[in-house]
Amino acid sequence: MPGSHEHMDDIVHMLHMPHIGMRKTKSILAVFVGFWLWQCVRIFFPSLEVHPVYIYIYGLMEIRENSEKTLDFGHLRIKSTFIALGTGLPMLFLSEALKSRLAHGWIHTAVELAFLLFGALVTLVIAEKADCRSYCGLAAAIFIIMMVSHTDGEMLLYSVLRATQTIGGVFIAWLINVKFLPYPPKPGRRWPFTKKKTPASGDSDKLG
Repeated sequence: MPGSHEHMDDIVHMLHMPHIGMRKTKSILAVFVGFWLWQCVRIFFPSLEVHPVYIYIYGLMEIRENSEKTLDFGHLRIKSTFIALGTGLPMLFLSEALKSRLAHGWIHTAVELAFLLFGALVTLVIAEKADCRSYCGLAAAIFIIMMVSHTDGEMLLYSVLRATQTIGGVFIAWLINVKFLPYPPKPGRRWPFTKKKTPASGDSDKLG
């Protein structure tokens, strides 16, 4: 019966293996490379966490649908991260120094909230001036995470790890999606550090 054949075709289609394209393959490769790259770091610093969470996250996120976006967005992500660290660290130290001189209680929460709001505003302004575009919000989010999730004595360690892993994730995405397994560039777009072709002698005569 025609209806039964159509039903069987639907079942076969549902059971068919999903398509695993180049982007998915690159994404898994980025996580794999990130893990082993971090293990090399842990040889010298064995107390570090086994899994580099931010390398995984940003390595996955920056495997874009084309190589140009990996270059552009990766640059913006690194810039916004350093802006957040540049505003977050001074705000953290000032906040902790001020709270150490005050009595515990609601006043501590008020000081934290004041620094949180003012620092987030400063971060947004600096990120906008630095042309971080849609990554201005990311810079403010990283700043807020630094302010509310740190533990005493680990502020600098968290900041260094966050910056290192962000750069590592973007770098791995660049290696995979731009350097070794790039998508074809759009017409008229040259990758950085590539030599511009010069017209041959015969071509130059034709131009004349």
